[in-house]
Amino acid sequence: MRLAAKIAFSILTLTALGFCVAFILEAIRQEARPAATVAEVKAGKEAPQLPEVARSVEKANWQSLLAREAGNEIAFADKVLRENERQGALMLEVALRDFSGPQLEQHFAELMARDLDDHRALGYAGRVLQEIAQRSPDLGVALLSAMTPAERAALVPSVARGWTMADPQGAFAWIESAWVAPDGGYIDRGLQNDLYGRAMDVLVGELRDYEQAAEVLAGLADPDLKAELTELVAHRIVRDGPENALDRLAELETGVFDVSVMDAVAEQWAARDGEGAAQWVLANEQEMSLAGVRSIAKHLTLGAEDEELHGFHEGLGEPGKRDSVASEVSRLKARREPVVSAQWARAIEDPSTRQRAVLDALYEIGYEDIGSSLGYIDYVYLPEDEGRAPVVFSTLKDWLAVDVEAVAGYLGSGRANLSASLSEELLSEMALLPQG
Repeated sequence: MRLAAKIAFSILTLTALGFCVAFILEAIRQEARPAATVAEVKAGKEAPQLPEVARSVEKANWQSLLAREAGNEIAFADKVLRENERQGALMLEVALRDFSGPQLEQHFAELMARDLDDHRALGYAGRVLQEIAQRSPDLGVALLSAMTPAERAALVPSVARGWTMADPQGAFAWIESAWVAPDGGYIDRGLQNDLYGRAMDVLVGELRDYEQAAEVLAGLADPDLKAELTELVAHRIVRDGPENALDRLAELETGVFDVSVMDAVAEQWAARDGEGAAQWVLANEQEMSLAGVRSIAKHLTLGAEDEELHGFHEGLGEPGKRDSVASEVSRLKARREPVVSAQWARAIEDPSTRQRAVLDALYEIGYEDIGSSLGYIDYVYLPEDEGRAPVVFSTLKDWLAVDVEAVAGYLGSGRANLSASLSEELLSEMALLPQG
């Protein structure tokens, strides 16, 4: 009987203790909720989506609430990490603005110490380090030097971004010099190129400093890096839509960017709005290269009506640019619409450009039927045209490895209209091929 009484008493005690623990945990959770709610309000979230406790928070009290949260005995890192990822990031973003330099260093250290406990801690630490570098680039670099190689590789982009926000010229000078060994070799070329990209993204995406971006691009010696950053700049200019791109491009008419950037802008714009990009190019033809107008032609061919395509071709003033457009259209239409493709090839004014365009179109047509290839050539060229013979010779030579009998038959028909020397060369190569 006594044993049963003891067991019953123990159960009641544990139950009561469980209720107490649950009550305490709920109280702690409710106490923590306002900080995340304040962050959501600061981020501009609409009132109906906020927890009930946040609806009574006045905007004027946001900063004081955050300051109290940051000043509590519980480490700020713990407060951020106990929220979900979205709320924690919002809380951190709002709180950063009011932290002093020493507070930033303290919270950075707290978050770095929690890296092994929570995978989000390193990302939050990077955001704090970015704020530190924006206020004091030297301090940001000094903190990097105290890290392990793995930590440094993960967080150095944060220093690059923060420094660029405060001093773009100084940031790019650091990126250029800090990763070069005393012997002139690169310590980590891949990391350096990544930092260039991070800094350029800040420069054009947030600061909109296109002149500084153009200066950086002009000073790059690595063609691959320059091409990559050119694409990034073009993407940032176009990202908000063609309408805004037009306004931005109007600001650049003084020739801030070289033609490679303008080509990239036009190509990305054309992928979203081919007709709008084409109209801008026609009004600013001098800003574009042959490759630039060719990219417009590509997107118009794939997504616009023939009328717009012909209008773009005819609206270009420079013959070389018209030929560039016709060449691209001829290539793209060769397989599905060979007659239309040949008509575009005939519109090419320069003989050498036409020859290259025909060979490109024949490559697209492929090697399914020699008659299709030779018929294409005959549509583009008259028998007496000077540019015909090299194209016929090249085509027949390619077909020798595919269908030697068809080549022999065409030569014997007299339709090839080749010189004796070219015919003899083809016959000699045929004789060297395995028989049977």
